[in-house]
This record gives sequence, C-alpha cells and structure tokens, in this order.
Amino acid sequence: MSINSNALSTYKLLKATAEVAEKSLEGRIQHYRAHLKSEDKELRTYTQKAAADLLGVNNRTLKRRHDQGDFDHLSIQKGANGHYAYTLSNIFAMADTLGIKSDHRSDQDKLQVIVINSLKGGCGKTTSLVNLAAALATTNIKRYRIGIIDLDPQGSSSSFFPSDDHEPITVGDLMRDCIELEEGETWPQLVSESFQKTHIPNIRFLPSGMDDFYFEHETATELKESSGYDQTRHYHKLKERVIEPVQDEFDLILIDTAPSLNFMFYNALMASTAMLIPVHPEAVDFDANNKYLKRLGEIYHTVAALGHEGWDFMQFLVTNYVKGNHSQRDIVKDVRTAFGRQVMSYPINHSSAITASSSSFNTIFDQKTSDSLASRESLLKSQENIKDVVDELEMLIRSNWVSTQSSLD
Repeated sequence: MSINSNALSTYKLLKATAEVAEKSLEGRIQHYRAHLKSEDKELRTYTQKAAADLLGVNNRTLKRRHDQGDFDHLSIQKGANGHYAYTLSNIFAMADTLGIKSDHRSDQDKLQVIVINSLKGGCGKTTSLVNLAAALATTNIKRYRIGIIDLDPQGSSSSFFPSDDHEPITVGDLMRDCIELEEGETWPQLVSESFQKTHIPNIRFLPSGMDDFYFEHETATELKESSGYDQTRHYHKLKERVIEPVQDEFDLILIDTAPSLNFMFYNALMASTAMLIPVHPEAVDFDANNKYLKRLGEIYHTVAALGHEGWDFMQFLVTNYVKGNHSQRDIVKDVRTAFGRQVMSYPINHSSAITASSSSFNTIFDQKTSDSLASRESLLKSQENIKDVVDELEMLIRSNWVSTQSSLD
C-alpha cells in the first residue's frame, strides 16, 4: 500500500513530535522520582492533643499512659520543641495498646469497589479520589484497609503515591497476562505485592503506566479473533486477576478511571459495587454529563448481560463548587432536581488549599497547617468540607455491610 507524500510528511512530523514528547515525559518522570520518592514522602505528624482526639481519649489519660511507659516500645519521636510528634502509624499502634479495635469489615461484608468516573476532564475526579481516600484513612481510628487502583494510563493519581521502584508492576501488566511468576510464587502473592505501600499506612496503591494503553489494543485484537463466550473474559480481567486474589486484604477499593469509555472502563464497571460521578457545576459540563449518563446506561446493559450483580449505590458528587456563584448555584439546583437523593448532600467546595496541595501532589491531609502553601483558614475549612463528604460516603458503604446495618438503623 502506497502512502502519498503529504501523508508521509505528516507521519514524519508526528514521529518527531512523539520523540520530543517521550523525552519530555521521561524528564518529568525522572523529576518526580527525584522529588517524590515514597521513602521521602511523609505524612504530617500529630500533636499529643490531636493524637488524643483521634484516639477518642482524654489528653490527660494519654499523658498518664505515657508516664506509665505503656508506649515506650513504639519509639515515638519528639519534635524540635521537645513535644511528642506522633506519626499515624504511632497512633494506630497506640490504639492497639489501648485496646481500641480496628473496624474492618467482617467476612460476611462485601468488599466495596467504588469507581470514580466522568468523561469531562477538569471535573476534579482524581483530586477528589485521593482526598477522599486520605480522609477515610486518616480522620478516624477505624483503620480501614484502603486500596487505590489507577486505571488511567496517564497516571494522574499515581503522582500522588510515587513508587520506589523504577518500573513497578502496573494494573495493565496484571491484566495483560504478561508477567511470569518466580519459582514458588503464587499469583495472589504477586498481585498483593504489586499493591504498594504508601506514606499513609492503611492505603496501598496499584499504579498505572503508559504501556497500559497496550491493553486496549490487545483486547480489541483478541475480540476480533474470538466469538461467543470467549469475548466475556476480556471484561472480567480486573475483577478476576487483580481484585479477587487480594479481596480479603481490603475493606474498600477506589478506582480512578480515564475520561473515556474504553475496555479498561468496562473492566472497572464489571468489578464495581458502586459508582461515584463527579459533576462540575457549569452549564456546558452539566450538559456533557447528561450525554455521558445516556451512554453509560447503554454500556451498563452490556455489563449486566455479562453477569454484573448491580451497584449498591450510584451517587453524584458536585466538585469545585464556588460559594456565592449564582450560575453554579442554579446548576446545582438543577442537578438536585434531576437526580434527587442520588446527589451527595455536601459538594466539594472550590478551595485554594486543594489547588495548592495538588500542585505538589499532596492531599490536604498530608500536611500541617504550617507547611501548607494555602492559608491556615483555607486548609482547615477544606479539611472539614472533605470530612463532611466522607461521613456520607462512609455511611453509604457501611449501610451495605451486614455487620453494621443494625447500628445504622
């Protein structure tokens, strides 16, 4: 097949552009690795009062237990001011010492797998996910075991949880069947180790990579060559090869998806127990969201036909809401009128603290107020706002756990 001269010139231009882009990307990746190594990234420390509040005990009680030497085995460090500076790991270990039980789901409770998806870029999908996960992990003493899966090959959420490994195993690697087990190694062991530890002790993260784009190409090719039942296995790979082998290690898993309706997204739907849809309160975004929902219904029909058992909940989360903006207020009113109780009670408000934290790939719960690039007031308000959203999300999760349903009635 011959290629005309103009097409050949276009191809050469794209190839040259791709080479420049690859060098630029590699440079940025190296920069991130140099400045955002997980071994260097640390979660904020807590004062004694903050630790007592998180543990739900009196500050005087905590001091007395210190004096009795009950926490000596934890090697809790002191700050420059001579006061204790507790890490979250310290506080979790103190909870064990104090007999405060973790609040993990029971064997009869379903692992909650929550997909966060929107086709509209700029709606705060990734920022919302990482901040919600951080709040669920750090603002209570329940010690939820949280997994995050980055299904977006561009790896936006992966930047918040940098890997020590130069070439970590990605979710695409696991789904593409391109990894050979070491002698004596089992598949569940490999998958478990691929969920990397993070600077937040009860969050583990499965990254994505640019090569995960190959999953789309390979799946499309295989589907052309298969028929009937064989086709269905392509939509179960995330569930069967990634989530089910480690389902007993987590209470909930949050999945960040690319803004596209691709094979990765079909896999996310098949593995999911719930859906969270960010909505940016601008007219053009709301209209785009409604078009997306129409298409989503058609896609879900396919997923349901392949055996999906339905969601426990589907909620809309208004993001980047500017208080006092009359246009946005009207859009939010329209959203609530259209979808009623499916809209989360609290929006995620626009905040300079979230913007500042995200620019350095931190959540608003990673830093002390003194370390934040935003004002103390902005950071605290934003933290309270996210906590309100998380309280409602947590109630939705726990209302679908048999072991906790009676306590919520």
